[in-house]
Amino acid sequence: MLNRTNLLLAALLLVQALLLAVSVVTTTGTAARTVAPILADIAAADIDRLIIADNLENEMTFARDAAGWVLPDADDFPLDSAKINETLDKLASMDTRRLVASNPANFARLEVKDDDFRRRITLQVGEESTVLYLGGSGGANTVYIRRADEDVAYLGTGLSSWELSTQVSTWLDADYVSIPSDDVLEITVQREDGQFTFRRDGENWAYAGLSEGEIFEDTRMPLILRNAATIRMQAPLGLEALDEYGLDDAPVVVDVRYRQLVEVAEEADEPAEGEPAPEDEAPAEPEYKEATYTLTFGANMDDGDIVLKSSDADYYVMVRDTVLNAFTNIVHDELVKLPDPETESETQAGSE
Repeated sequence: MLNRTNLLLAALLLVQALLLAVSVVTTTGTAARTVAPILADIAAADIDRLIIADNLENEMTFARDAAGWVLPDADDFPLDSAKINETLDKLASMDTRRLVASNPANFARLEVKDDDFRRRITLQVGEESTVLYLGGSGGANTVYIRRADEDVAYLGTGLSSWELSTQVSTWLDADYVSIPSDDVLEITVQREDGQFTFRRDGENWAYAGLSEGEIFEDTRMPLILRNAATIRMQAPLGLEALDEYGLDDAPVVVDVRYRQLVEVAEEADEPAEGEPAPEDEAPAEPEYKEATYTLTFGANMDDGDIVLKSSDADYYVMVRDTVLNAFTNIVHDELVKLPDPETESETQAGSE
């Protein structure tokens, strides 16, 4: 049986073995490597411009101003600064602990070559730029990473290439129009071939274009209502109406009348000294006022996206063509139906 001394010696041997293993992990050949941040010469807070490119030639540029991160190519449209700063912090946390390649012949396999990468990240501090290549993954929530000015690649943790999307809508509040659908009172669609007006009638909707004997078939109303009340942008364009946007000859203009909740400031009357506190009063009924915004659709841009300007927004934006299609596909004959002959005859017989 092992005595206490033997147990102690066994424990010491185990500790020595663990220390030896750590030494092997942090050693290349016979020389010990110093673990350091990959971006040791850059502080995330000092980065004033971020450029993200992918292997499909998509590229976007973010810039930092006094208020946060903005999109300089779209008249400084505000971005999600917290998300961008979090991403920069993740990049800054990458270190040289896990060396995976020191031979450029292996960079293509890792997708961190100068001309074969998943993401190329350019970090600018003043006039100085540092380029990183992000490649494939070595496991969950990891990414191969290489500085363009170094011939070594590492495995970083806490980040994946897909998190640095080149779709600008993932880096901002993409809600361009957003009101509760229950607050919409009227929708008027103006097109070159005519006008379509829909009005809320209690829980139902009425169509103003009915002829005598026609009945409104409201199966398309959910789609029309949804695209009038809630629109997400693909990308902001800027503050200026350019000729190429085609808004002077807009194919579709949509006016949306809705009720808007009136914010009432609460004034609490403090009881005089010695007086009892007033009893709780029933909450006041909400007050509403009516408002209207206009959606003007413009030209069909690249990738099938459509230019849109809301009268309630400062920026022109691009939206999916499905938003426009909800209004261009309105057809009078698909909105109406004729009374059922049998039901109509029974109704007439009952009234005689």
